[in-house]
Amino acid sequence: MTRVHLITGFLGVGKTTAILDLLQQSPENEKWAVLVNEFGEVGVDGAILEASGAVVREVPGGCLCCVSGLPFQMGLNMLLAKEKPDVLLIEPTGLGHPRKVLTTLRSDDYRELLTAGANLCLIDPRHLKDPRYTDNDTYNDQITLADVLIANKTDLCSPDDLAAFDALVASAKPAKAASARTVQGQVDVGLLALPANPDRLQLKDRGHHHHHSKEASAPVALSQGEELRRLESHGEGHFSCGWLITGEWVFSLDALRHWFDQLESGENKVVRAKALIRTEQGHFVLNWRDGVLSEMPTRPLEESRLELITETAPVADVLESSLMKCRSEE
Repeated sequence: MTRVHLITGFLGVGKTTAILDLLQQSPENEKWAVLVNEFGEVGVDGAILEASGAVVREVPGGCLCCVSGLPFQMGLNMLLAKEKPDVLLIEPTGLGHPRKVLTTLRSDDYRELLTAGANLCLIDPRHLKDPRYTDNDTYNDQITLADVLIANKTDLCSPDDLAAFDALVASAKPAKAASARTVQGQVDVGLLALPANPDRLQLKDRGHHHHHSKEASAPVALSQGEELRRLESHGEGHFSCGWLITGEWVFSLDALRHWFDQLESGENKVVRAKALIRTEQGHFVLNWRDGVLSEMPTRPLEESRLELITETAPVADVLESSLMKCRSEE
């Protein structure tokens, strides 16, 4: 039997970083795998996890809750059959409701294959007084269905922010199995050993009435001889714009830093940006959220990938033109 856990949280809260940390803590005698879903179609999170050596299966281009039929089950079935993991971590897109995913995982189809483990939800406490989050059904559903709530980025939080998180935990019904505060997505792997409460699925569904431009598709890659491909989609009130870039192209890290700095002040209303990219200083994972860019070295890449999530339709040609100016002259 494979023990399965959902790792949820809204856009940019640090889910992928937390999964990387959990994987590093996995017992040597167990095989762990990740099923990752992204709102966009470029597959940056999956590539980041694969670059760390993780066993990964992707379901890109839609949210798992919408595609918890054939695409999701095909990805899940193939991963279980091929890898036979002891533990499976599922990372839904930050824009996706987890309810239908949990319902699928606990259906008769998987009764003999999966056992439910604790589900974790990461929260940035700074968002708990922001109606853009607290009035969002997806955000609330992620919190409601979690067995464990984790306050991430607490080094950036005020005492009032942390008090709001503590109040949220205290008011949860049924009570959460545990809560924790952390920074940089550092999560104690022992939290996964806590019990899952199936009664959470019986709580009121706040509704799920969004539409995507298309259902989830197969992971994408450049074809032979192709150097650049742009992919766009929209749904859940957001847009994605991403690029697959040949690994032969080298970018200036300083120019990319400046490019990311311009996202907050630009007309595209970017809420999230991620890249796995080759620079003249090496290969890097670049993460941008709330005007803050973080960088992490990674292993050499066959392709570079970059993706933006915006609240309005992006001016893709302008973004692409400015991005291409970041290529290194070396």
